[in-house]
Amino acid sequence: MAFKKIDTTARPPRQWALVGHPGTGKSTLAARMEGPILAIDADHRFNEVVRLAQGEVYEISANPADHSDPARIAQLLTANMPGSGVRTVVIDSLTSIIAPLVTQAMLDNEAGMNKNRVAAFKSKALALRLLQDAVTRWGCNTLWIYHLRAGLDQNARQVENTSISTVELTRLRRSLNMQLRIVTDGPKRGIKVEWARRGRDGMTLWDETGCWRGMPERIEVAVYDGLSQADQDAIAKRTPKSFASPDAAIAWGFETGAFRDAVHAKNAYEKVKAEKQPKTAQQMWDCWVDNVTARQQLDLDLREIDPEWGDIPQEMGQGYE
Repeated sequence: MAFKKIDTTARPPRQWALVGHPGTGKSTLAARMEGPILAIDADHRFNEVVRLAQGEVYEISANPADHSDPARIAQLLTANMPGSGVRTVVIDSLTSIIAPLVTQAMLDNEAGMNKNRVAAFKSKALALRLLQDAVTRWGCNTLWIYHLRAGLDQNARQVENTSISTVELTRLRRSLNMQLRIVTDGPKRGIKVEWARRGRDGMTLWDETGCWRGMPERIEVAVYDGLSQADQDAIAKRTPKSFASPDAAIAWGFETGAFRDAVHAKNAYEKVKAEKQPKTAQQMWDCWVDNVTARQQLDLDLREIDPEWGDIPQEMGQGYE
C-alpha cells in the first residue's frame, strides 16, 4: 500500500508563533528548530544566527526583496519545496511582510485614492491568506515570528502592543497549534506558552543555556508529555475560563464558528466590553464566553428551523482591517 498509516502516538507538528521584543532572541530560538530549516528572512538578519542551527539552513531566495513579497514566496515554495527535505519553515518576521501593505493602504486612504477606506486593506488580508496557505500546505514545522513594541496610550501610560493586528492574529491562528512569548526577568529569558490547542499552556520555561539550546524539545515535553489522545481531544474542545490576552479571546471566539469573519469577532468583543464595562480581566472573560456561547446556541436554534442558515460564502460579508 502506498499510503502511510498515521502515527497516533506522535506529537503534533510544531505549528508555532513566537512574539517578543526586539533583541530578546526570537531568531536565535528559530535557529534551534528542527532542520533542515528554510528561512523566509524578511528582517534580513537570520544569517546572524545560522551558526547555531544543528542542520542545514536554506534561504528562500538570494534576492532580499523576495523574502517580503507574499506572491513571490508562494511561487518559490511551489517550485522548490517538493523533494527539498525541509523540516521547518521560519517566517522572520511576519511584521516586515505585513507592515508595508498596511502602510500603503493608509497612504492611499490619506491621498483620497479609495472610496471605501476599509476595503483598502483587502490586499493585506489576501496577502496574509496567500502566505499562510503557501507555507502550511507542505505539512512541515512552521515558526511565525512577529514583534512586541512598547508605547504610551492616550493617558501617557506605558502599554505593550503587537506589531500584528488583532484581526491578523485571529486569522493566523488557524495555522497554529501553539502561541509562544519571550519573557524576561532581569537577565533571565524564558518562553511562556500562552496557548496550546491540544496541550497544557500558561507555564514559563526559563532558558538555562543562554542561547535557547534544547528549548523546542523542552516546550514539547511540558505541553504534551503524559497526555493521551483523549486528553488532547478534551483540551481542544474545552471552553476556556481565561485568556492570555484580548487577542487570544477574540481568536477563540472566532474559532468557535460564532462569527462570520475575524473583523466581526473583534467588533463583537469591543461591543461586549463597552456594554458590560467589566472591572477586571476575569469579568471580561466571563462576559465574552457567555456572549459567544449564546451566539452558538442561537446558531443551532436557527439551523433547526432552516438547515441552510449561515451557509453564506465568507467573502460575501468579509471585513478587512
